[in-house]
Amino acid sequence: MYELTKSPFGPHTRFTLHNPLSNTGFSIVPGAGANVLEIHFNGQNILDGYNTPEELEAGKWGKSTVLFPFPNRLDGGKYQWNGKEYSFPINNAATGNAIHGFVREEAFEPEFVFLGQDLASFRCYFDYHGERDYYPFPFALELEFTIHDSGKFEVQVEVTNAHHDVIPVGFGWHPYFRLASRADLHQMQLPAAEMVAINDRMIPTGQRTPYSDFLQKKVVGETALDNCFISTKTGNYQMMLEGEDQTLKVKASASEFPFFQVFTPTHRESIALEPMSCNVDAFNNLDGLVSLPADGVWSGKMSIIWEGE
Repeated sequence: MYELTKSPFGPHTRFTLHNPLSNTGFSIVPGAGANVLEIHFNGQNILDGYNTPEELEAGKWGKSTVLFPFPNRLDGGKYQWNGKEYSFPINNAATGNAIHGFVREEAFEPEFVFLGQDLASFRCYFDYHGERDYYPFPFALELEFTIHDSGKFEVQVEVTNAHHDVIPVGFGWHPYFRLASRADLHQMQLPAAEMVAINDRMIPTGQRTPYSDFLQKKVVGETALDNCFISTKTGNYQMMLEGEDQTLKVKASASEFPFFQVFTPTHRESIALEPMSCNVDAFNNLDGLVSLPADGVWSGKMSIIWEGE
């Protein structure tokens, strides 16, 4: 049976849903952008998350960040919508872009907790009233995280447009996975996909090229990636990692999350596999961008499947 524990995590509250019989569970800090700190299956943490409140506050590497209202980068922070120009703050100084939206800075409210014999769920929400002049479009964002003893972790998202007109919407999630001591020691397999060509500021050029380097499972080794891909499969696709007698698959629907980012950070301690609903800079190139009508709802689901000992 799953149990709920609440504990202080800096100025926030950490919610831990854990089954002591299976030693499976996860921890989340809703007050800090609904950040998932850890996911355990059979006692093994598969996430490279924030270990301390200080790390969470610093937000380095964007670990387990909820990416909304856009994932990835926005060229110079600028975009136009309905004939008006808006400008996000530049928070990726190295490229001179805005990155990953702003809900990671917001407090989500706990809404519902379910504790079952072999699964548990945590639902939270954030109601935005349009306070930021660079995104003055009200919305409601609801997230539900579910863990199963069988080795599954699901993230469900639902966005409701609370504005009187159409709004631009993009969503992603930014988990880093660690199944071995180094990123280099993992084996990885990616679905059939095209790589999005980017310029020196990480903004798409409009070109795409077939990418087959990890179409068959192979060791990551010294491979360095910080790239966006678009799945060429219809239906569901999956990204796979193996390491030290563990395997995980990140699964998503190509209709909901046609794009994904693969990132091997320079510290080489983990690998980020990030399903995204749209391309990099989608507020400008409109590639995969959801134009959500007034009172409209967009929803999506991604899952992690784990196997191990």
